Amino acid sequence: MLRSILRRIKSVDERVLVFIKHREMQFRFAEIVRHMFGLQRIDVINGDTPIPRRQEIVNRFQRHLSVDGGFDMLILGPKAAGTGLTLTAATHVIHLSRWWNPAVEEQCNDRVHRIGQTRPVSVHIPMALHPELGAQSFDCLLQSLMQRKRRLAEQALWPMGDNSSDVSGLTHAVAQPARGKHAMLADSMTELFRRDQLPTVSPAPDGSYELI
Repeated sequence: MLRSILRRIKSVDERVLVFIKHREMQFRFAEIVRHMFGLQRIDVINGDTPIPRRQEIVNRFQRHLSVDGGFDMLILGPKAAGTGLTLTAATHVIHLSRWWNPAVEEQCNDRVHRIGQTRPVSVHIPMALHPELGAQSFDCLLQSLMQRKRRLAEQALWPMGDNSSDVSGLTHAVAQPARGKHAMLADSMTELFRRDQLPTVSPAPDGSYELI
């Protein structure tokens, strides 16, 4: 699915930020995609990137605003790149691996939603569904946890942080027996939307679900 998303972005010559939590995977993914799409280079920003180097990478990526070089990608660690960067040359954000705190995820999205952004921005969250667990798959349970914490944050005066109940709650949910065998994708997504108190959305032709 991720390859499909990237091909669609490349087909319209736009730019994308990919957030990956694990540092080793950041560089492995950069090499895989660089060869896949014939890019000369793909830069990575994480906690090991010196500040001068970070600015150099940002300037190179932002050059597309004045001289559009077509499809490009920047890979970032969610924590290291969560604040202080302006990357409005991108119009797509992909969360390949997710931080459990939705406030961190929103800060990552804000790297593109900055002053100077004039185009619509799409945020993509690829999720893996187990054929027997359906909406009880780990990615779906994590999505529900994130959605629940977002609702709580909207009702509070301060952002919700990480806590031990997140881990214990997910562990308990994963340990529950599956509700049905060989759940269909549509049924799983319907259950996920119901659990997250979201309106049911029909899938796009490519199988993705768009939330406005």
